[in-house]
Amino acid sequence: MRIRYWHGRYFGENTSLVIAGILIGIFGALGAVALKQGVSELTRLLHDWLFGSRRALLVLLIPTSGILLSVLFTRIWLKGDLGRGLPSVLKDVKENKGVIEFHKLYSQVVTSILTMGTGGSAGLEAPIAVTGAAWGSNMARWLKFDEPARQLLLACGAAAGISAIFNAPIAGAIFALEAILLNIAIPMVVPVLIASASAAFVSSLIYKDPPFVLITDSWSAAALPYYFGLALVAAGLSLYTVRVYFWIGARFGRWKAPYAKALVGGLLLGTLILFFPPLLGEGYHGVESLLSGEAHRLAAHAPLQLGLGEWNLEGLVVALMLLKVVATSLTLGAGGNGGMFGPSLFIGGMCGFAFSHAANLLGIAQLNETNFTVVGMAAVLSGTIHVPLTAIFLIAEITGGYALFVPLMLATSLSYLISRSVQPHSIYSKQVTAAQEGASAR
Repeated sequence: MRIRYWHGRYFGENTSLVIAGILIGIFGALGAVALKQGVSELTRLLHDWLFGSRRALLVLLIPTSGILLSVLFTRIWLKGDLGRGLPSVLKDVKENKGVIEFHKLYSQVVTSILTMGTGGSAGLEAPIAVTGAAWGSNMARWLKFDEPARQLLLACGAAAGISAIFNAPIAGAIFALEAILLNIAIPMVVPVLIASASAAFVSSLIYKDPPFVLITDSWSAAALPYYFGLALVAAGLSLYTVRVYFWIGARFGRWKAPYAKALVGGLLLGTLILFFPPLLGEGYHGVESLLSGEAHRLAAHAPLQLGLGEWNLEGLVVALMLLKVVATSLTLGAGGNGGMFGPSLFIGGMCGFAFSHAANLLGIAQLNETNFTVVGMAAVLSGTIHVPLTAIFLIAEITGGYALFVPLMLATSLSYLISRSVQPHSIYSKQVTAAQEGASAR
């Protein structure tokens, strides 16, 4: 109680929350930098082995070894309870008064580096959001804040994680408001904004490279009907993504032997990566190839080097679009750690390119493939995660596509509305709902 009296007496509640938000932003940024650097360095060290002369065998074994190490760490160090992903945070908010286990300050980073640094096909965003939320929750406990403040600082940490991993402070703050804080009073938004901005600032000082680079300054009003068409396709693809994810997850969930599950899942994942190398890791290099007009680079390192004509390229992009969720589901179902943000961006980017590229090849229209790639990323992220505002601002921030706000808003909103009308729960909230229903049934 002395700590609570001290910061209440000398700073006041609101000032104390702002100061805590700054500290959480700094720790969230440092966690994001550690995660990005760890995955990048491990991937760099293993790159020659993955794509060397004996790659057929190693591509099968290296991702499997990463998943096995992640499972081993979880079973031995955490007694089998990692608490992966944003569903665990949502569950802690709803059922545990915003209290998050201490080990999530580091366990998410360690297991994610092991999983994705060796080629696991998932995203870094969920693990770092959980890490940031853990910093917020535990700092609130250390500083003796009450439950409402603890949940607010938990959201500050999640915002800091998303902000730092993408260098996107607005999207980080909006994500916390959309996904974690509901019916929050406007004055309480200030610490979230402060934490998100602090994280983006610290992250940009240490890790300057943006995820994507886009130069665009306009879009054609004549293409508006095609953006509506893209939204319809993205909504259907979002539903496909959610259902495949849970179908594969249910199959793995029936297994009781964690190491056998990791071995089988890892070998299946390695087989996919062997034939479709862009499925390795987050896949952002593949999206960057589309944005830079170098789509032919998607075929690099493939074992079958076919002549990549325009229709062969279309087929490859569609295959990557449909198989990414399979690769991610295998990664996570087998016991690896990662999130669905990155895969959703990958799937959406491939969707937008495939849609516009096909229209151009058929002579239906002359569409800007880069713009459609960007809008597709936002539309699928919105339809899959059910965070339309986050999707709009995230894509605008990380690609510099502010000129595309109108098509971003239209496609993202329509994809979200259609997806939610068919599937009320997002890929994250559905896991929490399923767990609650299972617990009540018991």
